[in-house]
Amino acid sequence: MKKLTLLIAATLCAGMAHAAPLKKCVDDKGRVYYGDAIPADVLDKCRSSSELSREGMEKKKTRYLTEEERKAREGEAAQQKLDEEKAKEQKRRDKALLDTYASEKEINLSRDRNLQAAQTQIDGSQMRAKSAQDRAAELRKQAEGFAKIKKPVPAYLNEELKRAENEFRTSSETVAKWREEYKDIQARFEEDKRRFRELKGYPPEQPAAAAPQAPVKTTK
Repeated sequence: MKKLTLLIAATLCAGMAHAAPLKKCVDDKGRVYYGDAIPADVLDKCRSSSELSREGMEKKKTRYLTEEERKAREGEAAQQKLDEEKAKEQKRRDKALLDTYASEKEINLSRDRNLQAAQTQIDGSQMRAKSAQDRAAELRKQAEGFAKIKKPVPAYLNEELKRAENEFRTSSETVAKWREEYKDIQARFEEDKRRFRELKGYPPEQPAAAAPQAPVKTTK
């Protein structure tokens, strides 16, 4: 009888040694699940899982992220990637800036050339707008002359007036566009100069001092 008992115990121990490790899962509501294999629908809710030793001790514990934590981590990863791309682009722009200009004087010369080109566009568009405006005014007078004598305005006159008004509108819009471009050129080159000084290790550029005003003379 004693020999039979020892044989059964040995058999049970051997079976436990070869059995799959027991798994433990804690879901998002704190409920605990045990089993040789955790069902897939339970695993989806797990916040942590672990394997248990034969003595019931936890090992190989794994903690799963909550939905909020996962989204936060994804956001951090996306922001990090964006920052890396910005840094890479800034490095490229810095290299191009230093390769293009050797001094602030060269930056100023390039700025002035670009501003002059923009100003030429502004002046030309203003002249076209003024010419179209004057032509439209003259055509309106002619149309008013026909109205005074109670005659219909000729079709050609209406067409010419329409063309003049369209040209004035288009030229005026072009003037506004190039004025914005003029401001953008100034801002871009000011930023280029600031960054150039920074890369070269120069001190920040000091704002120009205001010109002294002449004293006001008083009469007695």
